[in-house]
Amino acid sequence: MRVIFILLLALLLCSCGPHSFKYEAADSSPPQLVVRGEGRVEVTPDKLQLRLGVVTEASEADQALTENNQRMSAVMAMLADIGIAADEMSTGQFQIRPEWSLPPRPTPANWQRHIVGYRVSNELWIVTTRVALAGRLLAAAQQAGANQVGGLQFTLADPEAHRQRAITLATAQAVREAQTLAAAAGVTLGPVQSLTLDSPGGSPGPQLMAEARFAGADAVPVAAGKVEVRAAVLIVYRLA
Repeated sequence: MRVIFILLLALLLCSCGPHSFKYEAADSSPPQLVVRGEGRVEVTPDKLQLRLGVVTEASEADQALTENNQRMSAVMAMLADIGIAADEMSTGQFQIRPEWSLPPRPTPANWQRHIVGYRVSNELWIVTTRVALAGRLLAAAQQAGANQVGGLQFTLADPEAHRQRAITLATAQAVREAQTLAAAAGVTLGPVQSLTLDSPGGSPGPQLMAEARFAGADAVPVAAGKVEVRAAVLIVYRLA
């Protein structure tokens, strides 16, 4: 019996040993300092995106299509006249669909719907760096025959350079805060353990989604504003 007790005690001590070692290892891990920096850069937009649409309706499909083609051709000619290049324009969605009759009230049991007309819609996307033309373009498009305007957005033609600047500002802020914290706490910064980049991107400029109603205006007052490019950096330091 004494021999069995000694063996059981030895097995118990062996099973406890590794757990005690791991706990001590966790306690002996070097301290760390985690800091986060943010960088923001405001930039004047140099790219304009806009969607112009022509919608026509007629009792016959060919009538609606003919009118739509004429009005869209006039819109494209207007764009060329004010300086929009052909490669800055592209056709978006084009659709011909029937318009159906609505049921009367009360609806007879034998009532059947029938086609009462046709609707043609043609969409033109414009992407240009001529941001200054925005207001003039909107007014001229309506006068030329466009009756749908949407997706007006001011962005950046090359956001990468501004993103790099935002990253630089974010990193510098994180380093300054780490140095300030370490000095205030009386500790010494060691090597960087990890460096994480989080780039939320940029905030878009103003957008317009509405029916075109600018008759009689030479230019629509539109303010491009600023595009904000942001970046965030997370740095983990080992404390010496």
